[in-house]
Amino acid sequence: MISKLPLPLKILALCVVATVVSGFANAATFRKGVNLSHWLSQFSESRPYAAGWFTEKDIVWIAEHGYDHVRVPIDGRVWIKKDGTLDLEKVKPFDDVLGWARKQGLGVVLDMHFLPGADFNNDSRDTRVFTDAALQAKVADFWRQVAKRYAKEGDDLRFEILNEPVADENKQLNPFNAAMLAAIRESNPTRVVYLTSNKWSKFETVVDLEIPADPNVAITLHFYEPFVFTHQRASWVGASKDMPMIAFPGKVPELKQHLPADHFFLKRVGDTLKVEDEIDAPFAKVAAWAKKNAPGREIYIGEFGAIVFADDASRKAYAEAINAACERNGFTWAVWDYAGGFAVRGKDGKPTAFHEGLGLKKK
Repeated sequence: MISKLPLPLKILALCVVATVVSGFANAATFRKGVNLSHWLSQFSESRPYAAGWFTEKDIVWIAEHGYDHVRVPIDGRVWIKKDGTLDLEKVKPFDDVLGWARKQGLGVVLDMHFLPGADFNNDSRDTRVFTDAALQAKVADFWRQVAKRYAKEGDDLRFEILNEPVADENKQLNPFNAAMLAAIRESNPTRVVYLTSNKWSKFETVVDLEIPADPNVAITLHFYEPFVFTHQRASWVGASKDMPMIAFPGKVPELKQHLPADHFFLKRVGDTLKVEDEIDAPFAKVAAWAKKNAPGREIYIGEFGAIVFADDASRKAYAEAINAACERNGFTWAVWDYAGGFAVRGKDGKPTAFHEGLGLKKK
């Protein structure tokens, strides 16, 4: 048909086709991503909010090493001024990463890692947003403002309502999700929005998640099992740095000499950690649930990883097993994390064993 057009129209038509093809070619796929931890959330004195350790060069590295999107954990509490409006100075670093990612053809997930009244940490636990109606209304208004700010962005931006909720009861999460989604939909009727399950986004609690009829809602879950392997020697779970190394696959050694008597790691002593038991079986169970209860919905493993204290061979094997399970069941994923305690990029700037296990192709 184009060949029969007059030359000026032919040129115009070819430009339109090229633009459309280019658009599809560069469209973010959101299949294999990485979390930018400890930058706009979970910051500290050593790594303050929006610290300069993360720059556009890091986004370039991520794109060059085969990832197609980034999940950006945000501490929403930092984005809110005392009068309830957005603090645009605090929001700007996210705007920057959105622009950097777009130049590289990467998608971006805006993950509200914390919200007022919602903190999953054991030492600062806060569940008020699930039961306090007035607070929930304020948080919904916050999401309303965030959504409106990004309403004109393309499909390469997605929203995640709340990371790892810990409501006292699973059912309390559903009305919260509905309220936040309604606020978002006022200005973003078709943007993909991720909902998650209660108790740290666990596989087991997804059965109590109410999924709205909204076709642009997807489901995100987290996976760090077996915890005794993925979090070995992690200080924040009370594990000592001199505890014996745990391999994967492998057998959990005696740990009594290195942990408190009631530590939950001790329940796994003597267990043989196998891929088929620890990973394949729970993934298959979620896939079966999704087929029945959420047909056609994206299942996004928004966090998984193994701590850098584990040996390289085990970290690589674990990454390979998770990636294979996702491929087999049609799940998408974002690894935790870019350059933190579970890093895919080492302090030397090179890919770690965990990255290598993911089977990504470098550009």
